[in-house]
Amino acid sequence: MSVNPSQNLIRFEDSILETKLVAMIRQEPSKVTMLSQVEFTESFDDLDYLTFAILTLPSQNRVSLVRHQNSPQSGTEICVRYDQSDIALILQEALTQMNLSLDDITWIHSEYEQQLNELYKSFQSAHRKKKRSEVSSSMNGY
Repeated sequence: MSVNPSQNLIRFEDSILETKLVAMIRQEPSKVTMLSQVEFTESFDDLDYLTFAILTLPSQNRVSLVRHQNSPQSGTEICVRYDQSDIALILQEALTQMNLSLDDITWIHSEYEQQLNELYKSFQSAHRKKKRSEVSSSMNGY
């Protein structure tokens, strides 16, 4: 790939720390923008031209959302910092913020798959208990 200096693009790795690929979602950047109001920026890396966005989570952790222009795979990559801990928790938080679920993941690094599945099971269980409690409280009020 040759970079055209007139494009004034900043190399992806030089502008952010979140470059460790941990998962991929089926949504393209345009859909991600509609879901979470993030703005994608053009850049490049040693593979290709790309667009990326930074998603700041409620925990103040950040993920980058990346789409390589000529990738044969559809979808958007989710990347974290190389020194990031609690990656499954961060993935769950990112999916929640984008109004996505496990069904939207097309690939996940095997190191985090089981942890993320367990987090979602406990999250869904807690959510169901909360709903039942709310229904019970509203019925007792009548």
